[in-house]
Amino acid sequence: MRKPWLALPALLLLTGCADLNLVRNYQEASRQLRFTLDRVEPQIQLSFPLENSRVTFRLVVGVENPSQVQFRARGFTGQLSMDEGMPIGQVAFSQGITLAPGGRSQVPVDLSFDYRELKQAWGPLGAAIRGQKSAWHLEGQLQLEAFGLPFTVPIRTSKTTGH
Repeated sequence: MRKPWLALPALLLLTGCADLNLVRNYQEASRQLRFTLDRVEPQIQLSFPLENSRVTFRLVVGVENPSQVQFRARGFTGQLSMDEGMPIGQVAFSQGITLAPGGRSQVPVDLSFDYRELKQAWGPLGAAIRGQKSAWHLEGQLQLEAFGLPFTVPIRTSKTTGH
């Protein structure tokens, strides 16, 4: 008597192992990603009364993908800080961006401050806006997807600007 149903668990086990290896391959490829903070572009939006003023920063994060896996960046959460670790603000985006295999992509992230927040962090921000030498630090988690498999990689990068 043949029992074809016995083949089903073996087939599922083999398929599960193949999926696990695939996930490991994608995770290994994601560790090859290299991040740089390419640009920090401040923009002041003065309004009267001053309480309505804002400062917006466009951070451009460069991502080099030397692997042969195409990733989709689904989101980012992190913190921007300046010299000596002074926290400036939380950074997040949730737009999808494709990270081409064997290529370099740029991920724009915007950060905005109202007058009250700006007043608290004005020392280092004011120096940076005036063009003085400043070190920007970005740390966080990038949510990626490869062929429908989601995972997260850490980002830690910095950039010195000014004279």
